[in-house]
Amino acid sequence: MTSVKRSHRVCVIGIGNVLIGDDGFGPLVVEMFRCRYECGSNVEVLDLGTPGLDLSPYLYGTDLVVIADAVHADEAPGTLCVYCEADLLSRRAQLRLTAHDPGLQESIAQLRVADHAPAELIIVGVVPERCGLGDGLSRPVRDTAWSAVDLIARLLEERGVDCHRRLVPARPNLWWLPDVRSESIATA
Repeated sequence: MTSVKRSHRVCVIGIGNVLIGDDGFGPLVVEMFRCRYECGSNVEVLDLGTPGLDLSPYLYGTDLVVIADAVHADEAPGTLCVYCEADLLSRRAQLRLTAHDPGLQESIAQLRVADHAPAELIIVGVVPERCGLGDGLSRPVRDTAWSAVDLIARLLEERGVDCHRRLVPARPNLWWLPDVRSESIATA
C-alpha cells in the first residue's frame, strides 16, 4: 500500500454495461460513491461503461486507480472481492466480460512499457448472479453495493486521499434502475 499525496492523480472508475444485469455493478457503485462521498480535486470518479482499450487515457500517469466491476470468482453471487494489479496480470482476477478484461490488461501492459502505468491498481469486484440483456441487478449484487462504496472510501482514506462522507448525500442518477427510487439509494 502506498500513500498518495493530495496533488497526485487518483481515479475511481466503474466499468460495466448497465443493460446486462449484474454487469452494471461498476456504474452503480461509482454513482453511489459520488453521491455519498466527496473527494479532493485530484480524484476523478468516472463511469466508463465498457471502454476496452479506450481505458488507457484514464489510467495514464495515475498514482492510484480503483476499479469497480463484476468479476469471475468461485464464490456466491454478491460476494465482494478485492484484487491488485498482480492478481489481474496472473489471471487470478478476471473481470466478467471479455471485452473489459483484455482492455484493462492490455492498457496496463502498454502503459507499463511507456512508464506511465498507475502506481497502484485495485479492483473492487462483485460476483454476479445474472448477466443477461435486460436482467436488471440481482438482489445479492444490490445488497453488496453499499459495502463496495464504503470499501472504496476506506481504501482511499488509508492511502491518504482526501475523501470524506457528505453531510447531505447528492441525488444519484440511476436511470437504468426504474424499480429503484434514487432517494432510497442516496440515503441508505
